[in-house]
Amino acid sequence: MMSLWRRNQTLLCALFSFALILLVWQMAVDLGWIKAFFVSTPIRVSLEIVRQLNTGELIENMRVSLYEFFVGLALAVLVGGALGVLASWSRTFEHVLEPFIWFKYSSPTIAFYPMFVAWLGLGEPTIIAIAFLFAMTPIYANTLSGIKNADPDLTRAAIAFGANRRDLFLKVQLPGSVPILIAGLRLSVGRALTGVIAAELFGATAGLGFSIAYWGQKLRTTEMMASLIVVVLLGVVFTQSLSALETRVDAWRTGPGREQE
Repeated sequence: MMSLWRRNQTLLCALFSFALILLVWQMAVDLGWIKAFFVSTPIRVSLEIVRQLNTGELIENMRVSLYEFFVGLALAVLVGGALGVLASWSRTFEHVLEPFIWFKYSSPTIAFYPMFVAWLGLGEPTIIAIAFLFAMTPIYANTLSGIKNADPDLTRAAIAFGANRRDLFLKVQLPGSVPILIAGLRLSVGRALTGVIAAELFGATAGLGFSIAYWGQKLRTTEMMASLIVVVLLGVVFTQSLSALETRVDAWRTGPGREQE
């Protein structure tokens, strides 16, 4: 029993916290501390989620949002990763690119929404573009940092054994930067999902963000909360899955061999 607790302590504590939040939420409404009109209840929201699943409404909204999310994230990984690699190879390229990257990072990305609507129109292309902008910067920054900060001892050893630039990148820098790359991907997942939902709130005909805005305008709290809870659960599943992957990938840094050093 104790070994099971140690192996799953984080998960069990998270589940306990989640169950406690639901219990307090339900009790607060049942005892009249908060009106159900403002927050609904976990039971009503659960029943609404089941209803929307049965009608296919929730499935369709999830399909639209997840498509936009994955396309935007994939573009961010490809472009941000490629720019990060090029910047790690060339200091001049890094200096040229840096003002644009940090200008984008420091500016409120959603402010570009009207511009993309003018260029791409309402709908999926604009939402994907916003998700891409939200997610690209962490990928670029972590790729650049991971490659530039590769273990210097391993780099010197590889050079001593005759490694060329290609060998250094493929066999030392890239494998050594994987934990940092996954950390950047974890950040980008949350930002991409935020970008999709924020863009759908402004102008879409389907998607979880559209559903939240639609039911919110009609003051239908239970239906709105159903979509909101699904968004939260998707974000938790994506980020925690990548956190678990990050921990497994990074294990070699703190393994027995490392401790003996």
